Amino acid sequence: MLLNNVWRNSFEKNFFLLGCFAFFSFIATTKVHAEGNFPLPENSVVYDMKQGGIQQFEVEGDLGEAYIIKVEEESHFLRAASSVSNGTYKVTKERSLQWKVSYKIDVKGNAITRAHSPSITNYLGSVRNSSLKVDNTKQATYYINMTILTLNSSVNVRAKLQNNSIIVTY
Repeated sequence: MLLNNVWRNSFEKNFFLLGCFAFFSFIATTKVHAEGNFPLPENSVVYDMKQGGIQQFEVEGDLGEAYIIKVEEESHFLRAASSVSNGTYKVTKERSLQWKVSYKIDVKGNAITRAHSPSITNYLGSVRNSSLKVDNTKQATYYINMTILTLNSSVNVRAKLQNNSIIVTY
């Protein structure tokens, strides 16, 4: 009888441990790419320039508001012959049914050479002022002040080059 209880307790412990192992083995894990081990600014997304194309992110702001951030590479025919990062990229930030802002950056030799083609669509208000600037060779920012209904609002969209990526801070 004593031997039977010991075996049963041992069997239950092993079964429990095996169950825990199986459970934790099947939990989804998040992939982390640590190419350059750089800290990511708060409220930002990373566009992989090696992957290219259109990359879209659905994100939440500090107050829980939903945004769509999209970065798209303008097509150019000589991509294979040129550097991965050289080209024009369109950066867009949108708050559905309220406003949409975008601009383009030209990248050459791992530097932003130009920021251009700013665009603002405001469905619920008006734009008070806006400014698109190349802050330095690695960063461009689009500053927008608008009135939505009766409230003043600031929208800033920053694109920063870092380790074959464009980090968009929203």
